[in-house]
Amino acid sequence: MGPGHLAVGLAAKRVAPNVHLGVLLLATEVLDILCFGFIFAGIERSSTDPALVSIPWSHGLFMSAVWSVLAALLAARIFRNNRTGAIIGLVVFSHWVLDFISHPMGIGQPLPPDLPLLFEGSPKVGLGLYNYSLAVAIATDFGLLILGAAIYLRARKKKNQDLRQLPA
Repeated sequence: MGPGHLAVGLAAKRVAPNVHLGVLLLATEVLDILCFGFIFAGIERSSTDPALVSIPWSHGLFMSAVWSVLAALLAARIFRNNRTGAIIGLVVFSHWVLDFISHPMGIGQPLPPDLPLLFEGSPKVGLGLYNYSLAVAIATDFGLLILGAAIYLRARKKKNQDLRQLPA
């Protein structure tokens, strides 16, 4: 659900206007960035065989919440604003929520859930939108992106109108 993740970052700009859009878009991808790093380091495993996939440190519900809280605390410190930190933390956590809807990504070949609740060996969850209909999944993904872009553009237009109304 790549485009769907970015949609959240675009829409979040409306409630976090002082945060650079790039930061919000990066926040939507923190869990995948961690996943690639953990796979490279040998901490997690990816495979075409779902039985061999192990992503508890980046995509487990518990660790996703931990990464989100850490991102929120770091952002609150950097931006010196707790509200901004909370928004960025929620944007990071939105990745897990969207993955819960879309994973596993069997793309026409139904796979078992792959998002662990805790760590290795814990129950795995995932509604598997991509398991059932690739067309519906892609339409949902890009529909979210269009919605996120519309929210972003509307907020940007309003901000530009407000700036034009300021006295010179």
